[in-house]
Amino acid sequence: MICNVCFCMLRGQTGRQWKESFGYSFDHQANLIGLLQSVDMACCICRRVWEDLPIFDDRQKIFAHKDQPMISAHISRIKKREGTYRLDFTLSRSVTAKYSQFGTLLLQQTIKSESSIYTPQSRKLNSQEIIKLARFWIAKCIGSGHKNCFGGHVLNRHNMKTPQTLEKFCNGSTKVDGIAKLASEAIVVEAPPPYYPTRLLELGSADEPYVRLIITKNAAHRNEPILKPPEGQYVTLSHCWGKTKNPFVLNAGNLDLFLQTGIPLKELPRTFAESIHFARQLGSGIKYIWIDSLCIIQGDKADWLVESVQMYQVYRSSYCNISATAAKDSSYGLYAERNPHHLWQEEVQLNMQRDRDSTNLEAPIQRCNIVDPSLWERKVDAAPVNTRAWVLQERLLAPRVLHFCDDQIAWECNELDASEVATNGIENLELKSGAIRDRVRFKDLVSPNNNLTTTSTSEEEISHRAHENWKRIVERYSQTNLTNPQDKLIALAGIAELLSTQIRVPYVAGMWNNKYFTSQLLWRVEIQYKNGKFSYPSKRPKQYRAPSFSWFAIDAPQGIKCGETQDESALSIKTVDVDIQPQPEPNSEFGFVKEGGFITLECRKLPVSIDRKPRETVDGVQNDMFTWTLGGNRQGEDAKMHPNVYLDSPEDDFEDICDQASSTTWLVLASKNSDGDVIGLLLQQKMDKGEHFCRKGLTVIPGYVARKYAFIDEMFKGDDGGLEDGGAKKEIIKVV
Repeated sequence: MICNVCFCMLRGQTGRQWKESFGYSFDHQANLIGLLQSVDMACCICRRVWEDLPIFDDRQKIFAHKDQPMISAHISRIKKREGTYRLDFTLSRSVTAKYSQFGTLLLQQTIKSESSIYTPQSRKLNSQEIIKLARFWIAKCIGSGHKNCFGGHVLNRHNMKTPQTLEKFCNGSTKVDGIAKLASEAIVVEAPPPYYPTRLLELGSADEPYVRLIITKNAAHRNEPILKPPEGQYVTLSHCWGKTKNPFVLNAGNLDLFLQTGIPLKELPRTFAESIHFARQLGSGIKYIWIDSLCIIQGDKADWLVESVQMYQVYRSSYCNISATAAKDSSYGLYAERNPHHLWQEEVQLNMQRDRDSTNLEAPIQRCNIVDPSLWERKVDAAPVNTRAWVLQERLLAPRVLHFCDDQIAWECNELDASEVATNGIENLELKSGAIRDRVRFKDLVSPNNNLTTTSTSEEEISHRAHENWKRIVERYSQTNLTNPQDKLIALAGIAELLSTQIRVPYVAGMWNNKYFTSQLLWRVEIQYKNGKFSYPSKRPKQYRAPSFSWFAIDAPQGIKCGETQDESALSIKTVDVDIQPQPEPNSEFGFVKEGGFITLECRKLPVSIDRKPRETVDGVQNDMFTWTLGGNRQGEDAKMHPNVYLDSPEDDFEDICDQASSTTWLVLASKNSDGDVIGLLLQQKMDKGEHFCRKGLTVIPGYVARKYAFIDEMFKGDDGGLEDGGAKKEIIKVV
């Protein structure tokens, strides 16, 4: 429902102002008390405003509104989206001088009146209603309608026609019973999956008070006395380990007990117990569940090395992945309580009359649905479990994912993202950095067929698209968390193995060795800007992980930004040789790499000095920017310093870079991107390391500035002629 304030604003244009930059503007809630009263009345618009309301140090200002309303609302058309309007909210300037939008919603014109709409009723995610919805999504996924979803080993015994809508699936008691039964039986499969994990938890019957660990096969490092051939399907669980001091895990001490006696459900953490309870209800064909901490022997390095490189097969061959998406640790569980009324789809009447003085007594009224463009981001993408690096891989590899969010379940497969507020599909618009844009589905990043720009599916097009998707995955992965930073390579190995079937070239420490390899060297560590200050939280790992030119060599919670995908022929540097070898254990080209890997580059280089630049701010002088200046006796524009410096890890490297007595820092200009910006690598040459160079960062010279500098033209010359004052001739250097 919506409150009287919102109803009168949308239908009657109550409180309308005139601000052409926003289209329609309105007075909304007068004060915080009025807003909270509307929230208590379950107004879906005011509830979203309240959830997104900025927090201020001086909260008293929010109450003190006599001359103007606390909140204003703004409605504007979205270009190229007929019948879609943007509804934003802003706070009065008496509350904050910062003019920012929040609580953004979309109003989408209803094309036709729906005869039936899914209306959740259960107050907890432990209900037959939830089971029925999960089965509906599964039936739709494995049916003939989802061409990009692979059932593979999943066979539909009844050749069931794919249900088109949940409303048809659930409309009427006889239909519910009949189709729900059919969907349940459709989960019974005739063929086993192509792969089984080494260990699984046998679910047993619905009322059994325990589960038993089984071993399906021997591994090279272990010879098990008892093996049990599996039958049927298995599901997997994604969860947060959290900061529990004594987590419930499989170890050498309890292995025999788990195999012989089983594990009492009452002893399991809540998330584990509830995932088992849910899996038992999905269908009789599902016999097992795989949980990492209960199926990999914890504290056994040899077992971890063997099992960790099999994650590609474990998740790819699973029937479904159950994700404890909202759970911060294993004590949280799956079955959250909720108010189902908050999930009901709302329709409003939008008055589009522009001239309030018109003599026409009939105003144009449009019936619109209220859509939250940030719902998927808030409920799924930014939820606790999806901040884990390992889970990013689990989510992409699994053929289908059931998310248990904080107030609803959601669905993800190769063709459909859905939730209880949008059972037939999430809107393909999203809110990012204040802008409404087309949403890129997460699963599309590993699908070779989804969203191709043309009907062509040539290997070249698939490979190039896979490169672009890999960049998005890297940028997202770089911001996730790892309990053990040394797992950084192996926690992405499964996705690399999957995309290798599309890119079809050797994988080397987070990059692909083909004509785009050199452009993949041009990544940068993002700079964090908050409260008027720049910060650089990135760090280098204490132990060797990867060569300095690989983004794997840096831990950057603020994120990595990949360079533009370019053919090497378009660059001013060339890769002559790549020598990076995988570690013998585990035996995987997508996992750990040996120390000592290097590349050789053909390039021109110039000596530079790195320094800090002070700047004036409202909080005083901040010494938080880095610059570089060409060495030698430069004249004119070439003598100026350049501020766009992205050091990989200033905390670890800055003092060392500045020690010109023991090292030299070099600028290697590498490319001009599509915007005309010049991109250059910053390399350090240590005196005691001879001809070896290490990457320390990257610089960007904006295109409108770059044309002023003579040295840039010289560096991009096609011949071997060098600068008169600097000797930037082409040479071969070794980067480690």
